[in-house]
Amino acid sequence: MNRTFRISWMSVLVGVLCLGLVLTSACKKKSAAEEALSIAESLAKNITPNNAQNDYTKAYLTEEKMAKFIESLQEEMNPFDVVFKGGQTQSLTDLKDKMEAFNAYAKKYGFNDYYDYMAVWGRITVGEMMIGAKDMLKGTSEWLQKSITEAEENLKKPDLSPEMKTAYEEQIASSKKSLEDMNKPDDSSSQLNESDLALVAKYKAQIEEVTKKFKESKDQK
Repeated sequence: MNRTFRISWMSVLVGVLCLGLVLTSACKKKSAAEEALSIAESLAKNITPNNAQNDYTKAYLTEEKMAKFIESLQEEMNPFDVVFKGGQTQSLTDLKDKMEAFNAYAKKYGFNDYYDYMAVWGRITVGEMMIGAKDMLKGTSEWLQKSITEAEENLKKPDLSPEMKTAYEEQIASSKKSLEDMNKPDDSSSQLNESDLALVAKYKAQIEEVTKKFKESKDQK
């Protein structure tokens, strides 16, 4: 999960909202296209790496934000479900209406605006991916360690051929190298800070439960 991934996640909603405008503004008068560009530029300013909301080394999530976010997903009608279901706006008016709906919905649950809401959502998504990757690495680490142990046991066999001895030695060396690489500390600034990651882990099960309806609805399409 590098910086590029993080910015593109925060840009998901922008892309979903603006794609329709890009496709339709060409056949409309210049003022409409200029207005659409102005809106897009305004959105882009809020998803730059310099924005504090995108500095994942600093804590941003709180117990209150997590609780409010989960509460917001429990409503039957959530304007942000477009992020799960896909789709695009069809006109400049549609974009304006959605922007108003996004901001109103976010503020209803105590967020400053939809940028604040999406910043929380973005960190939750990155945190879930990090947790999944950690679980996968744990399984891989256990498999590699088992491979080393088995090869070391096989090397003890008295009737081992030179070819098999070489094969087992190479297996041990390769597995140990893989383990060493996996255990190297990751000091990347794109990693979510420990405070936010702990909150994502704490509420992960609840979030997965309340987002089932969005994912099931998308699968049924």
